[in-house]
Amino acid sequence: MKQEDIEHSINQIQNGNEVLREQLIHYYQPYILSVVGKVSKKYITWNDDEASIGLIAFNRAIDTYNPEKGRAFLNYVYLIIQRELIDFFRKENYYQNVNQKNVELLTINVNKASVEHFMEEQRFSTIAEEIIDLNEQLSRFYIRFEELESYSPKQKRTRKKVLEIAENFIQNETHVVLLFRRKQFPIKDFVALTNYRVKTIEKYRKYIIAIIIILLHPEWKYLQSYIKAKVKGGEKM
Repeated sequence: MKQEDIEHSINQIQNGNEVLREQLIHYYQPYILSVVGKVSKKYITWNDDEASIGLIAFNRAIDTYNPEKGRAFLNYVYLIIQRELIDFFRKENYYQNVNQKNVELLTINVNKASVEHFMEEQRFSTIAEEIIDLNEQLSRFYIRFEELESYSPKQKRTRKKVLEIAENFIQNETHVVLLFRRKQFPIKDFVALTNYRVKTIEKYRKYIIAIIIILLHPEWKYLQSYIKAKVKGGEKM
């Protein structure tokens, strides 16, 4: 969503359009979880208290955002969620479970208007936009971004094989067309032309579809890097 579209939507919401508020929240749910996970330094689902804090903070960001101050909305949301979670960690004595240095660094980032922090905001904003775009594509296949981790291969060898399957799949334009037309992985058609096992494809079908979508969007440079890093054993973007 473009910045001008976001500002237009927020203006309407601040003037009482609650239906649009719900639509905006739904659209940015992947972003909210991503920010909360990054700040919390752990995998987050909507069942976690931190996710609820993030949702409340996102609502507050909508109500208080002022485009005239020059900050992009997603960057503003990032700061609001960050502040709320830091307060939450302190109130819940989270220092026992969260590295002290991480919390101190987060506090510095909130209070220090540094170039490095600005660049990190911009980078994370770009990552979030890529995730939102991916989630929108995945929804056409009835797949949610937040469930991908549960379908991700645990072994490095299997992750490499799954990436190889996706890379081979996109080499065949007919297969790609069938995938997006039917909204289903054309397993029989694909296996008939390859030596891959049906069992492997069926088991990791949702994850393979996600990789295929990412590979078909070279402009998603962070997600592309993430996939390659995950195959090598790392997961940091």
